[in-house]
Amino acid sequence: MVHVVLVSGWQTVNIGDVAHTPGALRAFQRYAPDVKLTLWARSIDENVRQMLRRYFPDVEIVEDRVVAGEPLSPALERLFAEGDLLVHGSGPSLVGQVEVAEWHRRTGKPHGIFGVTVDPLRPYVSTLARAASMVSAIDGDLLTELQREVLDTAAFVYCRDSLTERFLAGQNLAAPTIAFGPDATVMFDVVDDGDGQAVLAEYGLQPGQFLCAVPRLRFTPYHQIRNYPPAAEDVRRTAYNAGYVKSDLDVLRQAVIGWVRATGQPALVVPEMSYAMQVAEAEFAGTFPADVADLVHILPRFWDLTEAAAVYRRAGAVVSMECHSPLIALAEGIPSIYLRQPTDTIKGEMYNDLGLPFVELGPGADAAAGQLLQKIVDDRPAAAERVQETRDGAQERVRGMVETAMAAVGSRIR
Repeated sequence: MVHVVLVSGWQTVNIGDVAHTPGALRAFQRYAPDVKLTLWARSIDENVRQMLRRYFPDVEIVEDRVVAGEPLSPALERLFAEGDLLVHGSGPSLVGQVEVAEWHRRTGKPHGIFGVTVDPLRPYVSTLARAASMVSAIDGDLLTELQREVLDTAAFVYCRDSLTERFLAGQNLAAPTIAFGPDATVMFDVVDDGDGQAVLAEYGLQPGQFLCAVPRLRFTPYHQIRNYPPAAEDVRRTAYNAGYVKSDLDVLRQAVIGWVRATGQPALVVPEMSYAMQVAEAEFAGTFPADVADLVHILPRFWDLTEAAAVYRRAGAVVSMECHSPLIALAEGIPSIYLRQPTDTIKGEMYNDLGLPFVELGPGADAAAGQLLQKIVDDRPAAAERVQETRDGAQERVRGMVETAMAAVGSRIR
């Protein structure tokens, strides 16, 4: 039996970052059902542990960390001895590069990358089209020494957006496979309907007859989330957020208003990140016109991934300023629209790659988002069919990623 070690679990304050892990586990369980899976978790909490034990009871979880200059823990010694393949899970960057490098140096066994973004431009503010021009213009080595080691020695490198693929293809890497491969979140479809029942009951939401709306600031206020004194860059980003919060959130507000007026059905404002509901309460409460106000609800708390996925599964549509809620909705077969902010990374190119609808925030964004949402409202069966085709295509690509991973250890899958 092939033993696959998944390095994943980057943080728990964002349900999108949580979803990477069960999505990748689901991919291997579905397309390589005979493998043994171990999760080498970087940062998970008890809620995530319970979710993983519930839905993936056969997956062992190891949380020991590599410490520079110190020997591996007994658990990692055993993992390195017994594992056959290390897979770096989907994420915003090579978050687990230290773990991957340690595996490669100590074992010489194969490793690969399962859908990441490596953004050479950040923190430039741009549209995706302009970012594509910049990536194409890069002429020189922009990888760190550790990034190059991890990527150069990989058996496969799957990039969750084609701009990352384009960048890495020009970095003279020796990896035999550098290709687009979706974020593993598109595979996360395992939760029970009951996980979202309390929210549906609290707000009187009927299946297929409500909208979920997800707000976001241009820069995540990590100093507030993690309760540390703000550095100069945090102060700058907070000021930058203040300059755009009202205009950005007004695009989401207008989408909510359009939905309620077109359908007579409610909308629920929900978080992808833990800070979002403070923003929603401050910017949305009491701002909706009288004819829709009674049908707009703001969830007053953060929620976990299983609850979110179960509610999205029952929604009529999801409109999100965050990148991963539409992917969670996609896995559940629900139409969605992504409202991309110019400060977000090149990861947004995955929406072009997958054929998912999105709008770049700026002049005319409210009208564009409204038109996309009205298209869903006008013909829901057609919208559902488009989502199903997109999901099938994305998951077929993930199947190919798993096949490549298993080929790296000389195994065949059904």
